[in-house]
Amino acid sequence: MFLDVTKRRNPRLIDAGLSLHQNGEIPPNTYVIDIDVLKANTKKLAETAADHDMELYFMSKQLGRIPALAAIIAENGIDKAVAVDFDEGKVLADNGFQIGNIGHLVQPGKHQWREVLSWQPEVVTIFSCERARQVAEAAEQAGVIQNILLKVVGENDCIYEGQEGGIPLKELSETAEQIQKLDGVRVTGVTTFPNLQLAEDRTAMVPTPNLSTLKQAKQMLETKGILLTQINGPSGTSTATIPFLAGEGISHAEPGHGLTGTTPLHAYKDLPELPGMIYVSEVSHQFRGSYQVIAGGYYGRSNMEGCLVGHEPGSILDRFVSAVPLSPEVIDYYGSIPTPEDFSIQIGDTAIYAFRTQIFMTRSHVALVEGIQSGRPSLIHLERKW
Repeated sequence: MFLDVTKRRNPRLIDAGLSLHQNGEIPPNTYVIDIDVLKANTKKLAETAADHDMELYFMSKQLGRIPALAAIIAENGIDKAVAVDFDEGKVLADNGFQIGNIGHLVQPGKHQWREVLSWQPEVVTIFSCERARQVAEAAEQAGVIQNILLKVVGENDCIYEGQEGGIPLKELSETAEQIQKLDGVRVTGVTTFPNLQLAEDRTAMVPTPNLSTLKQAKQMLETKGILLTQINGPSGTSTATIPFLAGEGISHAEPGHGLTGTTPLHAYKDLPELPGMIYVSEVSHQFRGSYQVIAGGYYGRSNMEGCLVGHEPGSILDRFVSAVPLSPEVIDYYGSIPTPEDFSIQIGDTAIYAFRTQIFMTRSHVALVEGIQSGRPSLIHLERKW
């Protein structure tokens, strides 16, 4: 999905990934993140948000929930994180990072709220009055008042499979009244997901029905006299979408793929953020006319089209091979590529992909590499998946 744009806008990253693999500094099945680009992208996002009076929480799950990476993001302008579940929150909080939002997309378990509140999150997202009651009880025991966001959902909203949940818009007023009676919590905002999606012509990110639901929820709660300080509108956050979101009243957004220039829009339009992430593996063997690449990092929604294969910097940019999609029913021990007609492949060659991923869902290692843009790549951290 991002191979062509990476080849065109950041070919040094591809050469660095090849060299690091061929000289043995990184193993097969490793995502390589260009730290020079990550820093620059983070600064651009932070500056754009500041220009539009918007606050950002960085999302680390796409990049593997790595504290060393979170530190770089925090140092370059986005110092609060969004944790989509308890596990991500714990990794970040235990390593000293401030939690901006937790509970969206996954609600912590009923016995986990006490520890969650010990991290002093700026807000907690809840899906129901029952969960709000659990937070309130933990907050009372801790002697604090916890600010919460209500996740809202309209009848025609876009909801991804496996992410269902939220307070129906038609029940919002009654639910908010019940929650307002609880000691220990304070309703301070609303959220939903996703608020943007790629347009059919692939030239822009456009609103989903969820954004309208979010604005209606804001109006309903404010009519009841509830002071809202956060209208949280995640999905597809980039320098291209922040101005639009701010104009729609969004106060907080949560860039994840925007940090590495890999939102859906980045695949089709050159934005200020450069592509900064590739997947590097190795040709393992040949079988029945195809080559098998060591896998472990494929992702079902990757839109993977192919890879570059070779062992020499520079020339690999012209050695594209299409990839055979794996069935979601199988484990990705290997990925198959056909034998190309115009060049030969050697066992041990590097295979470089660039697709949409969620690293925390994979068995992959993650390499953080500095100096790529100056021509002196240096591996500064290797997060091994074992």
